[in-house]
This record gives sequence, structure tokens and C-alpha cells, in this order.
Amino acid sequence: MVKAREDIPRRQDGSIDTRSWTRTLTEKHGHVDADRVLGACEFVRSLPHRGELYLENGMELAGLVADLKMDTSSVIAALAYRPVRAEESSIAEMEAVFGADVAHLLEDVTRMATASILEMTNARLHTSERRDQVENVRHMLIALIDDARVAVLKLAERVVALRTAKNSSEDRKQRIAREAHLIFAPLANRLGVWQLKWELEDLSLRYLVPDVYVAIAKQLDGRRGERERRVAEIVDSLEGQLRSQGVDATVTGRAKHIYSIWRKMQTKKVGIQQVHDVRAVRVLVDSIAQCYAALGVIHTQWRHIPSEFDDYIAAPKENGYRSIHTAVLGPDGLTLEVQIRTREMHQEAELGVCAHWAYKEKDSEDRPFAEKLNWLRQVVELGNESLSATYGHEDFGAELQQLFDEERIFVYTPAGHVVDLTSGATPLDFAYRVHTEIGHRCRGALVNGHPAALNSRLETGQQVEILTAEEGGPNRSWIEPLLGFVHTSRARQKIHDWFRSRDVAVNVEDGQNLLGDLLGDLGVAAPPPHVWENVARELDLPGVTEIFSAVGAGDLPVVDVIDLLFPENVESPQLSLIPEPEATAPAICRLEVESPDRDGLLLDIATLLSEEEIPLLANWGRVDRDSGCATITLEIPFPGFRALAGIVEQLKCVEGVTQARRVS
Repeated sequence: MVKAREDIPRRQDGSIDTRSWTRTLTEKHGHVDADRVLGACEFVRSLPHRGELYLENGMELAGLVADLKMDTSSVIAALAYRPVRAEESSIAEMEAVFGADVAHLLEDVTRMATASILEMTNARLHTSERRDQVENVRHMLIALIDDARVAVLKLAERVVALRTAKNSSEDRKQRIAREAHLIFAPLANRLGVWQLKWELEDLSLRYLVPDVYVAIAKQLDGRRGERERRVAEIVDSLEGQLRSQGVDATVTGRAKHIYSIWRKMQTKKVGIQQVHDVRAVRVLVDSIAQCYAALGVIHTQWRHIPSEFDDYIAAPKENGYRSIHTAVLGPDGLTLEVQIRTREMHQEAELGVCAHWAYKEKDSEDRPFAEKLNWLRQVVELGNESLSATYGHEDFGAELQQLFDEERIFVYTPAGHVVDLTSGATPLDFAYRVHTEIGHRCRGALVNGHPAALNSRLETGQQVEILTAEEGGPNRSWIEPLLGFVHTSRARQKIHDWFRSRDVAVNVEDGQNLLGDLLGDLGVAAPPPHVWENVARELDLPGVTEIFSAVGAGDLPVVDVIDLLFPENVESPQLSLIPEPEATAPAICRLEVESPDRDGLLLDIATLLSEEEIPLLANWGRVDRDSGCATITLEIPFPGFRALAGIVEQLKCVEGVTQARRVS
């Protein structure tokens, strides 16, 4: 059954008694710092809007987090989550009041919330597409987690949201229940946070199929608490019987929750009376021989149900799962399921591939996520000792980086569809991933609602919106490798295909213009015909026309042509294509950049040069008051014509830059 919300102590005037609540919490959980928690309570209460309501909600979440043996920072983050989520308080304020650790937790949990998972799982898609979307959302959530405490906080927050949803509209109840069923209950299962898993599953069933939930609840013999007490008595009894027969075993038990009973009824197509594992115990031993010894003790002590016996040790399942399953009539005459396995088998079963997540370990793309989940689970299982001592929050990321090399990122459209891309992808990659025509007509992008360069790198959890023209095609610069507009092979191939499909004459003209413009920007004269013929021979092309055609079609990067026109290490005199004095390399050169004036323009330019390892020797500039146009002159060591061509082309891609050229 679903756990009822605990009463919150109140004063005579009806306000929350924070001292009494904090005292009760810290007496129950001695590892929690009472003074810090009380201070957090008073801070939340003092918020000008809905402070008392935020506090009540936060106390329920904090109590749940403390029950999971989380540290003091996690409890404080739970108390402060709602006002931060509602933007009544900022992350910066949280850091100033509670410190960097609490702020870090709040920032990451809030970041998961802004992913609009409700919309993603509610997208109108075909069945196959919907399955892909759910899997992408799951992957995205895992990618967002760099601290195991964040995962637990998010799961606990969803439990509280489901508890309070009973007073919400039917549509909201359905949406958050589907989200819990598809996303968060499987995550809790994979991390081994059973308390949250069971409640997430039961609450989702309560809202999604209320008549079934109520019917099963009525048929269960006794309340959940009573069933759990009976199971605890059976565990004690069974451990004693096994010990008396020389079997060293660890026995754990639980009363089946409503969702798992319903699942068994669905799978076996039976009524609740035929479900033999409403209560279950698990026996862990050191060896296979002890597995069968324990089975003998259990079948001798209680009458077993023959139809409910499976030996997955003798005949493992296809996925490698091993265990003995049996069902018996317990000491009270009621059915009891028993699982018997070695501790090694248990570790394999618990940390292996989870069916809910459809991981295929042979698939190299999914392996990092399986590894990350296993790592997160190990940290969660270590409990408070790990969270507060073994790992400081600053160590989580470093530890995780060693175990998880993130190969995919997950971003989403304004409509809530999750799109997976390779790490390093750009908004232009995203556009082509959504649809080829959207890529071709892409003219700009908004990332989280703000303008972003088409060659900027995307990160997991971002929302990307592509701005398109009504007609037109891609820009030739998109496939210049140095400019970094596309990272994925899909986008690059689509752009190449578009240019190759054009008439040869168009590509020839565009290629000639591209090279002519770049030579002008480099401050050198156009080469004579015989020089172009030498370049064609070096490229093994029939003639000059084919050079221009290859450049226009994107098959030949412009910097490769520049490299042949201005070879830096020439051993053979005939390869020195440009006659003196143009080919003489100056020690220093000056570049002139024009752009509408804006904050950060010079910083962006300096950053670009730094990334290319080009020292900025000097710079000066002016702004035209009438037009607002800034002209910046940069003085740099001459890096060679090929490198200079790349720098000039990259400068043109800096936000706002309209011109970049060499002036001396």
C-alpha cells in the first residue's frame, strides 16, 4: 500500500514547529546536523511568497531523503528544492547561505527538472517512436547525473510529487504517473533504491489503473505494515533453522507491493488467490552446494507448491540469470515465495543488465550508460558513509570520469522530442538529425531560448530550436573542417550530397569565387594560369576547372588549395608556385576585423586565437558612432599561409563579424 504522509508538528497558531520537527529527524538520523537543518527550515519559512507551503513540502521530501541515509547537504537541498524550482530563490543565494555542496545538488536536480520530461513522455508518436523516445529520455537523465545523491534526490522528489498529485487534475495525475512508470521507477530499480521504486510503482498504478489498484488493495490480507511484520518473523525463523542445520545464510524478506502483484497477475493471467509470492524472502549463501542444502531445509520445514518450482542454477535463463525459485505454505498457512542463490549470483543479478532499460552490453554505444548506472548504484549502496566521507562532492565528477566516457548527448526539441547525437555535435548537426530539409534551410539556432552559433557544442539536457528560411540551401562554409559547423557524419554527408547535386557550372563559379575572396582576404594577388595548372597536377585533377568544381562542391577544402599555393617546406623549386615577392613570409602580420560593436567581441576573438595557439601581440580598435560598427586590428606572428587562411575563415564565424582580412 502507499505510505501515508507523516504529520508535521505545529504550534498552537497553526504554524510549523520547526524545532520539534528537526529534533525528531535528527534523533532518528544521528548523522544529520541539527543546527544546519533548522537553519534551512527557517530560511525557507522566511521566503516572502508561500514560505510556509514550501517548508511543508520540503519537510516531507527531506524526511524521505533522511530515511535513505543521505547526508546533511542532501537533506538541506530537499528542504530548499521547491523555492529554487519556483525561482523564489537562486542557486547563487543557496550557495551564499548553505555552501557550494548544497548549491551543487540543487543546481543538478533543478537541471533535471527543466528537461520537461512530462512533455517528452507525452509526445504524440507512433508506438516504435515512443519506445525510442522513452529510451532516449532515460539515457538523457543518466547523462545529466554526475553525483549519485542527485539521482536519489530526484527520485524522492518524484515520490512526493506523486503523493501530492491526488488533489491535482486528472490530466496531471495521468502524466506524472506515466512518467514515474516509464522513467523513474526503472531508474530506482536500476540503482537499487527499493523503497522509492516500490512507492513509485504503486502510486503510478493507483493513478493509471485506479480500479485495479483498489481491488488488489482490498483483497490483500491485512495492511502492508502487518504483512511486513509477518515477513520479518519468517526471516528470523528461517535464519535460525538454516543455522541449526549448518547453513550460513543471510535471509531478507519483503511483502510484495501492489504493483508487483498486479504484474504477476498480468503475466500469469491469474487472480490474486493464485499469486504465490505476495510475500517473498531471499536466501544468500556462499556456495552452490549450500543453495541446495538450504532448499532441503525449506522444503522439509514447509510444504512446497510443486508448480511453483524453478531451478535456474541447473538451467540458467538466456540472459545468464541463476537462482532457485520455490513457493511454500508458510507457518501461517499463507503462500511464501523463496529465492535461493549464492552471493556471487546475487551480485550478477543485481548489477547486471536490467530488462527495464533494454541495455545490450555488446552494443558499444550503450555500454557507457550501463557502466555509469552500475557505478551510481555502488555509491548509493555504500550509503551515508560514502556520501559524506569516502567521496566529497568535488570527487564525484573525477571518479565518474574515469569510469564513464560519455559518447552520446541528448537534447530535445521545443515539442519535447528527445534527439540523441554524438558528443561534440552542434546545432547544425541537430538540424540535420531532425530532418534533412530543416538542416538545408537552417539559418540560426536558439539553445535554451538564447541565440547560439551554429558551430557551438551542444550539451545534454539543452532545448534546441532551429530557425529556418522558407527556401534555400546550405552554406558552403558548413563543410570546411576548420570551422567546425558539423561533427556528425550524417550532417556532413547530407551537405555534401546537396552541393554535389548542383550543376557543375554552379560549383565551378562558387569555387572560383571562394578561392578568389580568400586570396583577397589574405592580401595576395590572384595566381597566374600556369600556377593553377601546377596545383591541378599536384591534386591529380585534369585542369583548373576541376579545382574550382571540387572546391565549390565541398570535396576540396579551400585551405588545402592555399597550402599548395604557398608550400612552407619546399625542397623542389618548381613547387614554389607563387613568384616573389608575394610568397615571402613576413615575420608579423596584421588582421582587420569588422563587426557591430558588442560586449565580449574582443574576448571572443582573443579566445579563438588562444585555442589556435596564436599569440596576440597587440590590438587596437575604433567604433564608428554613427553606424556602431567596430573595427579591430590584431597583430600576430605570421603563422604561414595555410594557418592564416584558417584563422581568417574562423574569425568570420565569430558572432557578428562581417569581415576579416589581412592588411599587412
